[in-house]
Amino acid sequence: MDDNFKSRIITFLNGLAIIFILICLGFFFCAYKSSSYVPEKNIIVKRTDDEGFSRLLTEEKIAPCYTIAKIFVKIARFRGYGAKFGEYALPRGVSLSEAVEIIDSGNVVIHKITIPEGFSSVQIIKRLEKNEDLTGEAGDAPPEGVVMPDTYHFKYPTSKQEIISMARKAMREFLQQEWPKRSPLCTLKNPWEALILASIVEKETNLEKEMVAGVYLHRLKIGMKLQACPTVIYAHKKGESLGHPLRYDELKINDPYNTYLYEGLPPAPISNPGRASILAVLHPEETDNLFFVFAGNGRHVFSKTFEEHKRNIAKIRNTAF
Repeated sequence: MDDNFKSRIITFLNGLAIIFILICLGFFFCAYKSSSYVPEKNIIVKRTDDEGFSRLLTEEKIAPCYTIAKIFVKIARFRGYGAKFGEYALPRGVSLSEAVEIIDSGNVVIHKITIPEGFSSVQIIKRLEKNEDLTGEAGDAPPEGVVMPDTYHFKYPTSKQEIISMARKAMREFLQQEWPKRSPLCTLKNPWEALILASIVEKETNLEKEMVAGVYLHRLKIGMKLQACPTVIYAHKKGESLGHPLRYDELKINDPYNTYLYEGLPPAPISNPGRASILAVLHPEETDNLFFVFAGNGRHVFSKTFEEHKRNIAKIRNTAF
């Protein structure tokens, strides 16, 4: 083998080496440079196999082409990295390397949905239906009062029905936990009755819950009608908004939820009460008061007699004007 031939071989090999180095440099440049990814929404990784993951990275414009994505995913898997199922929030222009690292971490997006205290089951269903992060259909409204108002955290894929199940379980467990601890002043027969009264207290006031609960329990004790306006509103709208202040003529509706006409508790809750309202019913304030009137700023004026109650109403009306 002459020196000229050896020189050509060496030149050829050097050329191959340079080409290989350039290819490697180009590959890693593509892997680590900013991509064209624009986060219009979170990425959902459903397929964790190399092919499915590579196609996702290509479709989202994180990888410049499928071939580079596939090679990088295989190299990453060899190094112990891999796709994990779930929903991920990736920054704008994320590099291929960063994307694989984030998706390998398993740090999926955590969503939340809040069910406010006092929402009716109809209102809860409407809120669930509007949430685009939950899957499936909410279905029929659950029975009134069985859903615990709270903020629930979830990750993809969580269905609307699963949120309802979580909230029902929370309410069930809370009642099981707190009912045995109730005060002797709570003269209700069972947790269901406590839930009914708590749903009324929830709609009556944000403050002074223990006192309002004490007034209602006092009325029940002496056989007086509850005369709770929220129950009349529920009789008219069954959980929907009335849309205007309750009128005097609307108090005459013949419905078992109308506590101006029927004695005792209504047949079922009128809302989904929060923990504070339930605890107020289980631990009411001891009182001889039988009446109360809203005085503004979330406060009420309480009285023992109807005559005193009428004077309080007149005083509040005069002050208002």
